[in-house]
Amino acid sequence: MMKGGRNSQRYQSRREFLKNGLYAGLNASLVGSLLLSSCGKRQRSATNVILISIDTLRADHLSCYGYQRPTSPILDKFASQGLLFEDVSTTCPWTLPAHASLLTGLYPRRNGVRAHTDRLRDDVLTLAEVLREHDFITSGIVNSHWLSKTNGLDHGFEEFLYVKEYADRTKPTRVEDEARNWLSKRRDKKFFLFLHYYDVHSDYHSLPHYEKQFVRPYNGIVDGSTSQLLDFRYGRIPLPNQADTEHLIDLYDAGVRQMDDGMERLFALLEEKNLLDNTLIIVTSDHGEEFMEHGGVLHGRTFFQEVLHVPLIMRGPNLPQGQRIKGIASLIDVMPTLLAMLGISPPPGLDGIDLQSLWQRNNAGSPKRLLFGEADWNNIVDNKTVDDIKRFIRQNHYKLHVNRVTGKMELYDIVNNPDENIDVSSKHTPLVKLMRSRLRDFLRIGRTGRTVDPLSPKEVELLKSLGYLQ
Repeated sequence: MMKGGRNSQRYQSRREFLKNGLYAGLNASLVGSLLLSSCGKRQRSATNVILISIDTLRADHLSCYGYQRPTSPILDKFASQGLLFEDVSTTCPWTLPAHASLLTGLYPRRNGVRAHTDRLRDDVLTLAEVLREHDFITSGIVNSHWLSKTNGLDHGFEEFLYVKEYADRTKPTRVEDEARNWLSKRRDKKFFLFLHYYDVHSDYHSLPHYEKQFVRPYNGIVDGSTSQLLDFRYGRIPLPNQADTEHLIDLYDAGVRQMDDGMERLFALLEEKNLLDNTLIIVTSDHGEEFMEHGGVLHGRTFFQEVLHVPLIMRGPNLPQGQRIKGIASLIDVMPTLLAMLGISPPPGLDGIDLQSLWQRNNAGSPKRLLFGEADWNNIVDNKTVDDIKRFIRQNHYKLHVNRVTGKMELYDIVNNPDENIDVSSKHTPLVKLMRSRLRDFLRIGRTGRTVDPLSPKEVELLKSLGYLQ
């Protein structure tokens, strides 16, 4: 049972939300796909929990996910000691709503965070709040304005540090140093530590010895800076050609390798402090990055796999070692899965599900499960910037892209056509119709988030430099 007080009242609020029928109009199969949440068999819980989110990390640029370059030897070893989920999708293609989903187990329209002006709803419980009620020390160290206290994702953290990000930084951010410092001074009590790294995000500038490993000879103008990538995006300079794109990828890969070494230092400290074997560690990302696969760079605008497909790797007590999980999963599944592994009942009505059956009973997952995506960013309509116009719905290996402004629908078979360049909607008209209907049902359940206070001039300039505001 939860302790009394503010969070207990919020649990009750969530129950009332479900009771009052805000899911009216959803068919039974969709309700099942949204609400299925299993506490599972209660297990001996890990003492501590560390959740690591590496911003802008594409799953397919990690060696353990099949990438041919040696970008991630440390995470490869980490994965060999635990579970690697092969098919995990984010809920949206940029930082704020994706992390809101990760930390609440809810889609953006359910937790109310879809735009930069949204703040997490007061009646939405976060992972940190639940764990704090179960006597965990809760601490967050983040490296993005979107995860700072402005948008409410700090709910439930007793200690919360925002390490300001800068577009032109080269050295690894202070997140690693702050995390090592926190762990070195931790109290003798179980803890939940949330770490958010911005190191892979543009600018793609790494220390020289990492760039030496990955960056091939190049004589073009591309420098990997966010400002230049925005110039490409908005047509101020021509889009990258093949040589330019390959150089961008080289710079990005160097950053992934640099981040991977940071993971080694963190894991080494955990081992030194005798924390590694009694700590459940989860590594994931909020979204990927585009390198001209569909004619663009950066992220935020599309729902293709280069942006949607994120890593999810777990290591800890009671977990199998070296197992690869093929079932379909989403960032919304992290919270209910983690809580179930700790023997803690999740808040009612989460969109995510407990993934334990995927490895405990070799369950491939339900082929009828539906995944959704929304809250795109910075798309252009009639020469104006417009947000939240694209959607996706996925069932099994079919993914339907929908543009609410143009009405365009594209269906891709992402198993047989992982590049998503062959639209098969004309061959599967009944399926498109059914998926479109399910998507409409999903869109009916939205709630509005609170509006954040106006940004300060310094915040505006920071977000402009990072490509989030124009």
